[in-house]
Amino acid sequence: MPRNYKLKELILETLDEKELSKKELLGHIMSNSHMNISDKTFNESLMSLLKDGKICMIGYDFSIYNDVKRIQSIRPDGIIFSLVKTDFFEIESLIKKLDSGNEEEVRNSSYKLKRIFRNKINELEEEGIIQNVESADTLFNRIVYYIDSQQDKQKKILNTKLAWSLSDVEGDDNFLEDILKYIKAQGVVGL
Repeated sequence: MPRNYKLKELILETLDEKELSKKELLGHIMSNSHMNISDKTFNESLMSLLKDGKICMIGYDFSIYNDVKRIQSIRPDGIIFSLVKTDFFEIESLIKKLDSGNEEEVRNSSYKLKRIFRNKINELEEEGIIQNVESADTLFNRIVYYIDSQQDKQKKILNTKLAWSLSDVEGDDNFLEDILKYIKAQGVVGL
């Protein structure tokens, strides 16, 4: 097994437990795997996982500056990474958190869902299924706003369909395409 592949797997396994800064992530992997990992190899693996949409950046750990008051540079060690989970139940949970009263929870859920949504839209555009899509974030916001404006029964159905469409479930159904067609027919978005 190539070393880079093993490192990617270790990164994914570690982030499955909790969100970590780059510094914490590297330290955890090195101490638990007893591998000697160069910064270049680690960065290459992180960038590959980011590009593939398997992980995302969710914040910054300012504690790496050790109480420095005036910060003048951005150190990559403070970037906090999270695993992008795309199973149905995780997505459904993120959608439910959009209705919570906790501002940070809503922001984090929205960020993760938009990231997954952008990846799905990019896939559909590359396959030629849809084209000339406005900003994926704007489209996502309009879809969520439209779903929120529905009666409870319809809202639940549409939220479930949205969760299925964003999940990594393989099948013959094209849930996201169906949602986009339905929303377009309602005159909510321009596709």
